[in-house]
Amino acid sequence: MKNKKNLIKSLLFCILWLVPFIVIGTLAEKVENDILQDTIKLISRIVASAGIFIYVKKIYGIGPDLRKNNLVKGIFWYGSVIFLFTCLMFVLNYKTPEIAFIKAMPLLIFYLIANLAVGLFEEALCRGLLFNTFKEYWGDNKKGVYLGALISSLLFGSLHLFNLNGYNTVSTITQVIYATFFGMLFATVYYRSGNLLSCVILHGLVDYASSFWKCFLVDRAAQAAIEEVTDSTISEALIVLAITSLFVISSLIQLKKEFKQQAAKQAQTMQAQNLQAQNYQA
Repeated sequence: MKNKKNLIKSLLFCILWLVPFIVIGTLAEKVENDILQDTIKLISRIVASAGIFIYVKKIYGIGPDLRKNNLVKGIFWYGSVIFLFTCLMFVLNYKTPEIAFIKAMPLLIFYLIANLAVGLFEEALCRGLLFNTFKEYWGDNKKGVYLGALISSLLFGSLHLFNLNGYNTVSTITQVIYATFFGMLFATVYYRSGNLLSCVILHGLVDYASSFWKCFLVDRAAQAAIEEVTDSTISEALIVLAITSLFVISSLIQLKKEFKQQAAKQAQTMQAQNLQAQNYQA
């Protein structure tokens, strides 16, 4: 039975919880020091994630699932396409190091933590809260999982519209679309592994791939300024979307397999119960 009360309550919580988070992020953008700016965002993401986990536990009885159960399988099997994509991004984003590895180490560690915090917050919001909300509303079944994954992914993609700045229209629209593709596979990884931590790590590593080599630059601010006013070409956007469409394909194949396995288990259970009933009657 659909629980409209929980649906409305959760969507309102999502909107109201995002408001102070967005305000803090906007104020942080005014800070000139990029490390301090990212530190403020890091702390706000951790606090916001904690609030979401508390809410989801209270309403749906679902914990954050940040344990190691199925962690390896979630990252390297269910999320293998994302993991391989991340490795590719580390290679393609290569920039000639301008400073030594030892000198860059503090930044490398800081941005690893910062990007994992991004993954923590966005996975807590879009998979921990929204996916579970829609799945609870339509039911923990084939329909509920597909709708929950799709709608939570569309909302996840739409959040990236905040990156519009007047210079990067093609890049941002492309990001909205491929973030939706990512969301479908993240939801699948979460559903199959039952472990949100695998999604958090994969998500954080994807973001880390874009900032890793920047830690070796002398003037990171100059590079950031160039990227802020540089837009993608249509051909570049199409290539990115063609590659990331593999996430949706992987998601659909995995969900089909998962539901087929569940149907087989249910059939075996019913068969065993019928056989037990027949033996009892005999």
